[in-house]
Amino acid sequence: SVKNLELDKESLEKRLKKMTVNRLSNTKTIDDTVRLELEEEIAALGRMVEKLLVMSVKNLELEKQGLENQLKEMTVDQDSRTKNTDDTVRLKLELEEVKDKLKIAEAMMILKSDDWREFRVGYWHTYYDIGGWGMREGAEKKVFVDMSQPRPCSYSSKTDNHGDVLETATIEAPSNDTNSSPSPVEYNGITPRQLRAIWAMIERRCEKEGWTDLEGNLLKPEDVNLYHANRYILLPFTVESQSDFVNELPSTAGPQLPRFFVSHWWGEPIKEFIMCLDRAQIDFRANLNADDDSRGGGFTDDTPVWVCAHANNQWALGDDIPDDPKKSGFTRAMGIAKGRTITILDKEGTVFTRIWCAYELYLTLVAPKLETANDESKEGMWAVYTAHKHTYNNQSGNEEEREAVGIISGGATLDKGVSSRITAREESFPYELIKKSLRIKVEEAEASKNDDRIHILNSIAGNSLDQINDDPPTNHKNFEELNNGLRANFACSAASLQGAAKKEDEVWKKTIEAMSRGDIKSNMRFDFESNGPWNNLTPTRAIELVAHLPPTIEQLTVKNAEFGRE
Repeated sequence: SVKNLELDKESLEKRLKKMTVNRLSNTKTIDDTVRLELEEEIAALGRMVEKLLVMSVKNLELEKQGLENQLKEMTVDQDSRTKNTDDTVRLKLELEEVKDKLKIAEAMMILKSDDWREFRVGYWHTYYDIGGWGMREGAEKKVFVDMSQPRPCSYSSKTDNHGDVLETATIEAPSNDTNSSPSPVEYNGITPRQLRAIWAMIERRCEKEGWTDLEGNLLKPEDVNLYHANRYILLPFTVESQSDFVNELPSTAGPQLPRFFVSHWWGEPIKEFIMCLDRAQIDFRANLNADDDSRGGGFTDDTPVWVCAHANNQWALGDDIPDDPKKSGFTRAMGIAKGRTITILDKEGTVFTRIWCAYELYLTLVAPKLETANDESKEGMWAVYTAHKHTYNNQSGNEEEREAVGIISGGATLDKGVSSRITAREESFPYELIKKSLRIKVEEAEASKNDDRIHILNSIAGNSLDQINDDPPTNHKNFEELNNGLRANFACSAASLQGAAKKEDEVWKKTIEAMSRGDIKSNMRFDFESNGPWNNLTPTRAIELVAHLPPTIEQLTVKNAEFGRE
C-alpha cells in the first residue's frame, strides 16, 4: 500500500512540475485551482503514507508482544514438554520474522519523516586554524560543507612543520577493485566530513523528534550513542537499499580505503567520539618524512577511517562477520590501515572489556610479531584517545582548553619525536582510566554474542578453524602478551608514571612492573626539577623507575636527577 501511494504521489509531482514548467515558458497556462488541487492531493498522499507506516509499526509491535507473551506462558507451563518444544521453535521463528518486519517498517517511517539534508545537501561547520603545537589560532571560522557531490579521499603527503599542506595524495583502490559495487567492506572508510554530518543531524533532530533510549527515556544530543544512531539514522537512511551507510552517502566517490582503523564501544556518546577523532586529526596532521607517513601523518578532513557501524551493512551483519575472525571485515580493514589503530576510550573504560575491541588490539600489538610478512606490514601504531576537558600547556607559557587527549605509542607526528612535547600533550590523560588499563584481561572480555567470544579467543590462541567452536583456553601465552602490551603502552606514558608516583607503593609497583613487560620503541624523557611533576619522587622510587624501563626504548633523557641516599 505504501509503495502504491508513493508511486501515485510521484506521478502527481511530475505532472505538477511539468505544468509549472509549461506555465513559465508561456506555452500553456495552468489554472491556479487545478494547481492547488494537485498540491493538496500530493500532501494528502504523503499524510496517508505516514499514517499507514505508523499503523504498520503499531500492529507489528502488538503482534511481537503477543508472541513474546505466548513464549513466556509456554515456559511456565511444564505439562506437555514435547509439544511445548515444537511450538516454542515455531513461535520463536514467527517472533524473529515479526521483529524483522518491525525493524523495516520503523526504519521506513523514520526515513519518510525527514529530508536528510545534512547527508544530501550539507551542513555548517565551525573550526579554527591550527598552529605548530596543535593549538588554535585566530578567531572561530564557519564554513558550509557540501555533501551533495562525490568527493575523492586524500591525505597530506607532505606538510610543513606546522602541519600545513604542501602536497596532497589521492587515496585510491587497486585498479581491479575501483569498479566493484558495492565496495568490499574493508574499503568502506568514512571521512571526518561525513562523520560530522551525523553529529549535525543528531543536533537538529534528536530533541525535536523526541528520540528515546531502549528504556524509553528521552535523549539529549550529547547522550546519543551508536545504538541510538543505528535506530534513528543508519537503518532508516539505508532501509530502501539495505546497504552499508558509507556507500549510501552522496558524498562517497567510490572505495574509501581507511588510513586508520578505529576501535571503539557502541555505547560511547557520538559527540565524545567525534571530539576524540578531531583531536587525533590535529595530532597527526604533520607529515614531514617517511616515518610520519607510515604512522598516518597528513590526517585531513578527507582522510577515511574505518568505523564498523558505518562500514558494515547493518541489514546483513552475518555477511561481514564469519565464524573465523581472521576472515572478517574487521581484520581485512586493519590490513588496509596497515595496523594503525585509534582506540576511543569511554569514561568507564568499557572498550577494554569488549571482545571485538580486544581482538582489534591483538591485530595491532601482537599478531604482527607472530607473522613473517615483510617489514612494512609488521609496523603498527596504537593511539588511545578519551574525551576529557583539560588545560594544555605547551611548556612555553601558552595554554588552551582541550576536550580530548590521547596516549600514543611513539608519539604523534606533530610531536616531532620530542619527548617534552609528548609529555605536555599526554600528561592530562585521566589517571583513573590508566589504573583500569592495568587490570586488563583479554580472557575475561565479553561479547553481545557468546559465539563471537569463543571464536575470537580461539583465534587469538592460534587454534585452527576446526577448533574455532571449542571451549577456549582459560589462559594462553598470546593472552598474556596482549595483556602486557596493552598495560605497558599505558604505563610508559607520562600521565601514568606521574600519577602512580603520587600513589601508595602497591599502585606504584604495579605501574612500573607493567611498564617493564612492554617492548615500546620510543623516546623517554624525565626531568626531575624541584618544582616539576616529579617533585615528590623519592630516591628509592627514582632507582626503581630506571630499573624498570623497557629495554626497547630508543632514547633516554634524564635531567636534574640530583637524588641523594635515603
